[in-house]
Amino acid sequence: MDVGAAARILAQGGVVAFPTETVYGLGADARNAQAVSRVFRAKGRPSDNPLIVHVASLDSLHKLKLTTALSTPAISLAKSLWPGPLTLVLPLAHTARLAPTVTAGLNTVGVRVPQHPVAATLLAGANVPVAAPSANTSGRPSPTSAMHVLTDLDGLIDGVVDAGELYQLHAVGIESTVVDATQPDRLTVLRPGAVSRATLERISGVPVEEATGSVERPKAPGMKYRHYAPRAPMRLVEREQVKNAVSKALETSSYVRVGLWADHDICACYNKNSKVVAVSSGARHDALAAARGLYSALRDFDGEGNQLGVDIIIASIPENADDGIAQAVLNRLSKAASEGCKGDGSVNRNTSDHHLQQCQSSRRRKIETVTTLNSPIKDRHDS
Repeated sequence: MDVGAAARILAQGGVVAFPTETVYGLGADARNAQAVSRVFRAKGRPSDNPLIVHVASLDSLHKLKLTTALSTPAISLAKSLWPGPLTLVLPLAHTARLAPTVTAGLNTVGVRVPQHPVAATLLAGANVPVAAPSANTSGRPSPTSAMHVLTDLDGLIDGVVDAGELYQLHAVGIESTVVDATQPDRLTVLRPGAVSRATLERISGVPVEEATGSVERPKAPGMKYRHYAPRAPMRLVEREQVKNAVSKALETSSYVRVGLWADHDICACYNKNSKVVAVSSGARHDALAAARGLYSALRDFDGEGNQLGVDIIIASIPENADDGIAQAVLNRLSKAASEGCKGDGSVNRNTSDHHLQQCQSSRRRKIETVTTLNSPIKDRHDS
C-alpha cells in the first residue's frame, strides 16, 4: 500500500500499519472512537493500556490543541528531540476530543513526532492525530518488518505501508523512550528507549527519575503487562555464563532445540551445532545493533517463516546497561522473559519444564510435517 492511499484510509476512519524509526505502528484517527476500537480488537490489547498519539510536528500539536500549555522542560525536549524516538506524556486539554480509550480515561496523553520519512509523510497527508501502538498481537514481539505485521494482523487491518526491514534503514528497532513531562520541575522515565536519562537531563535542565513500584493505571505502554514475549521460555544470563546455560539446556532432552541470542563471537561457537539456533546480536558492546535485531530474532525463535522454532531461549544480558539503548534492550528482554521467571532472571523450573515439553512435542509434529511434505512449511501469507 502506498503512503497516499494509507493517509486517505486513516482520514476516513480506517486502520493501517506503517513504519517508524522505532517499530511498525498500527494507526487510527485518535479522535475516531470506532477506528481506535478496531486497533484494540486487532491487537487484543487491554483497555487500560493507553495509546501514544503521533503528530506531524510540534506546531501540529499546538494546532490540534491536544494538551494544555507545555512546561519549560517539555518544550526544550520537544524542540531538541522531535522528530525522534521520544514520547512525552503531557496534560490532556479539554479541547482534545480524543477517543476515551486512547488515554485509558487518564488526564494525560502520550505524544510523539516520528522521524521516519514514511511516517512523516503519512501524518502530513492524513492531517489527523494518529493513535498508534506497535502493529502486533498484544504481548508478542514488536514488528520491525511488514511481514511481521501480517503474521499477526493479516485480515484484521486495512493495509500496511511496507518500508522493508527497519534494521536496514538505520532505525532504532525498539519502542520510544516515554517520559512523564507533566511536572515543571522534574521528569520521570516511564519506559526506557534510545534517548538516555543523561540526554534528558542535559536538555531539560531538571532532574530525571525512573518510574518504580507496581502500576495499576499505567500512563504509558510497556508499564503493566507482559510485552515482547516469544512463545518459548527465555532465560537471561550474563555473557560469561552463556555457554554453561546452553549446555544445561541441551542436557534436558535429546529433542531440545535451543535458541541463542548473544554477540557474534559467542554465536560463532555454535555454527556447527544443529541443536542450537544462534542469532547474533551484533558485535560485543554494540547496543544499537542489538536493539535493531532483537525483535526479529525473537520471531525467528518462534518459527516464523520457514523456521522450525526453538524450545527454550538463552539470551545474553547487555553489558553496561545502566542507561540509554543498552538499558532499553535489557528492559525489553526482562519483559519478554517475565512469565515463568524469578526475580534473578532465571527460569522458573516448573513453568519452564511444562512449556519445554509442549514445545518439543510441537516441534516433533512440525518435523514430521516437513518430512511428509518434503518441502518447507508454507507461511500463511502465501496462501
